Amino acid sequence: MYQFSKKNKNIIIIIIIIGFIFIFLDKIFQDHKPWTLLYISIFYFTSISLGTLFFLGIQNISKSGWSVIIHPIMEEISSFIPYGGFMILIFLLLNTMDIVRIFHWMNSDLYNPISLKYDKIIANKKLFFNVTFFLVRAVIYVLGCSFFYLNIKKISYRLYMSYSLKNYNKLYNRSVIFVIFFSIISIFMIWDWIMSLNPHWFSTLFSWYVLSSFIITGISTITIIAIYLKKRGDFPFFNKNHLHDLSKYLFSGSLLWTYLWFSQFLLYWYGNIPEEITYFIKREEIYNSIHFWMLIPNFLIPFFVLISSKNKSNYKIVFLVSLILLIGHYIDIYNLIAPDINNGIKFCIFEIIGSLLIIGGFFIYILLLNFNKRKFHSSISAGNPFFQESKNYKYPYM
Repeated sequence: MYQFSKKNKNIIIIIIIIGFIFIFLDKIFQDHKPWTLLYISIFYFTSISLGTLFFLGIQNISKSGWSVIIHPIMEEISSFIPYGGFMILIFLLLNTMDIVRIFHWMNSDLYNPISLKYDKIIANKKLFFNVTFFLVRAVIYVLGCSFFYLNIKKISYRLYMSYSLKNYNKLYNRSVIFVIFFSIISIFMIWDWIMSLNPHWFSTLFSWYVLSSFIITGISTITIIAIYLKKRGDFPFFNKNHLHDLSKYLFSGSLLWTYLWFSQFLLYWYGNIPEEITYFIKREEIYNSIHFWMLIPNFLIPFFVLISSKNKSNYKIVFLVSLILLIGHYIDIYNLIAPDINNGIKFCIFEIIGSLLIIGGFFIYILLLNFNKRKFHSSISAGNPFFQESKNYKYPYM
């Protein structure tokens, strides 16, 4: 049974304090405003939880037996959704009050024809780009995802305690509704929270591209937590067979992300659409073609390492690849957001580390605290009708 010790709590609190110190030092020596990097970190860790809940919903809908013992891990990783969503809402409210300046289109002068800052393109999008509707949509995203997280977790808990097929059917039905809901609202969420940072640019593939990143980071985190608990002795039913299947998802997810990356690049760059290729040119100029370098951690490493069936069931290798993917997709989120704020923020390692330590430390604290409250153990999901199948699961080709 997992115990969140006082020592571990203190370590995480110290990590968060160190993060604030890094931000403070950056403010003193560089005089940067930390809002952009904090927003990136909040969005990144919230996306991990959203991707995990989405993956859990898919597992419930497909009635996948192999993953049942991992379901409680997925449910707890999703626990950051209400916190991350609330922090994003605070950021959006601060933007409307002009305290934080991230969303350029919120400047009312852009919609005023007699203003020198008038922007006809943005003004024509006023039906979508207006603060009230923007905040209403954001509240729907956060409350909707938080509701489904809490509801799915509540039904799962009842199922694990009652061994009831009625509760299992409820879980299945609720997961179907959530996957449909999230498949729709994630498109608008990504448009609002990332693509609207550059309201002159658009992509029909963009939301699917970012959603694939959600799923990969979610599965990477599931894998890392499962291996960590296995090493502690709190998760004995998790074995190389389950690890192999998680590795297959990491491998195929990386291929999907790369396909969408290439499709978007091919459509705009080689299609030579002048008003759209500025997206890539800006990233080449500001961050030395980081858009291409991030293919190494997000595609090349997982592809050439996890293509081997033997490597897919190696705890150390898969743990390392999962960690590399988390780093690679943070770079991706950074690349999507940072260049479109104030014509590109300066790369500052202190600010990046500080924001990651603050939000990442809070994310880990919430996760481990939920494990402790739930008294997590390997048989916690025994009430699921597929539990025995998952416990005795063997990959047929190993």
